Amino acid sequence: MDLKKFNYLYFKVRDAAKETILKEAELTEAEFAALETELAAEVQKIKSERNKNQEIGAEFIRLTRYLYEPEPPAAKGVLCPKAVHPIQGEIIPLPSATELQMPDLPLWKAIEQRRSLRKYADEELSRQELSFLLWATQWVKEFRSNERLEVTFRNVPSAGARHPLETYLLLNRIEGLAQGLYYYHPVKHGLVLVEEGERIAEAVFHGSLDQEMVLKSAVTFIWVAIPLRTIWRYSQRGYRYLYLDAGHTGQNLHLAAEAIGCGACMIGAFYDEGMNEILNLDGKNAFVIYMASVGKKPVSA
Repeated sequence: MDLKKFNYLYFKVRDAAKETILKEAELTEAEFAALETELAAEVQKIKSERNKNQEIGAEFIRLTRYLYEPEPPAAKGVLCPKAVHPIQGEIIPLPSATELQMPDLPLWKAIEQRRSLRKYADEELSRQELSFLLWATQWVKEFRSNERLEVTFRNVPSAGARHPLETYLLLNRIEGLAQGLYYYHPVKHGLVLVEEGERIAEAVFHGSLDQEMVLKSAVTFIWVAIPLRTIWRYSQRGYRYLYLDAGHTGQNLHLAAEAIGCGACMIGAFYDEGMNEILNLDGKNAFVIYMASVGKKPVSA
């Protein structure tokens, strides 16, 4: 779904006037007329379901209490899901995570000076620095697999060591790497190119609701949740842990960015349909859960 369709739906289901929709969605009269026909059923579906949103948060917390939890798949003998879902492609190696030259910044200082930063210097990150950021967030330091269980251990906590996140990266200014969308292989500690060029950068920019820092960053992290990994052990309560795990990862990124003279800004404002479509995700078994832009601090920061 492109941003024009999203904006049309957003204002249409709120019964906005035609003039408002034309302006906000940047539509021509012809485009508006076409969407009126194309999305009529979708508009009615969303309108009929919007009232469910009023209590969904409280109901989610209530119904994921242990009193309501069914037996999880793990207890029923269901096979453990894969701990990593890599995409196919040539692995572009990064500097070894076990041989990184670690920054010399006290943890207390990183915590003290951390803040959300949306403006960055026009400066590249080295592959070493990118490697360090990935080491701090999703690198697999130990992988265990047998006929019953597949599990990874990383530098961020995760409920039951299920680690339900996959990492994609929009690289804008990384030493020796072309601009484009990449997948991070956390076991092999390397990148797989998904799509190169400005088109995909623009798509991610629009998917994040035109937040300029996505294009100005050296790298934007895109984390994808695979709920089955956590549900397998914790049933529906596992959905709580997806967001906790994303928060752990985001905080590690913030502190690691501080250590290398960078700033970061976490991004929760993106339109799900667009970002999931960019990464070819179904929005249910895999979906974008969190994003973050990172870049070198400008002199004035």
